[in-house]
Amino acid sequence: MTRKEIYLMVLEAEIRSQKLYKAMAKSFRRPENSAVFQQLVVLEKNHEEKVRAAFLQEFPNADAYPDPVLEPEFKKLDYSDPAVVLEYAIEREDVARDHYLDLAEGTQDGQLKMMLKTFAAEEEQHKELLQEQLQSLQGAYTWYDPSELTGFMED
Repeated sequence: MTRKEIYLMVLEAEIRSQKLYKAMAKSFRRPENSAVFQQLVVLEKNHEEKVRAAFLQEFPNADAYPDPVLEPEFKKLDYSDPAVVLEYAIEREDVARDHYLDLAEGTQDGQLKMMLKTFAAEEEQHKELLQEQLQSLQGAYTWYDPSELTGFMED
């Protein structure tokens, strides 16, 4: 895979992520949930801008505005079910992280490798943010210290 192809692939992935998070921001009615997805749009847009700047520096006459094809699952997603949407977004963050790590392993360019590894780490942070939202939605936060239950569960 050429450097140009790597850049374009990353740009497409970041644009797809932005579209997903914009849709999620609209589908979640609670302002605090919507705000999380709006924040993720900004973070993914930041990635897109960094990649585009590096791409245009190296390939100044190339088209740096790809029109990514959305996955069929994205279009079929039931946006009325927040848990389903969050689980899908978490899966997409895993895919993005793994993809960036694979691309980083396949390039010899130190600067590009570092950028891809940085993006992979940031995608992991995005996943953690989404997992917190899912746990909050499901009421899975632990509100006590488990050590306080010592002795209560014994017969």
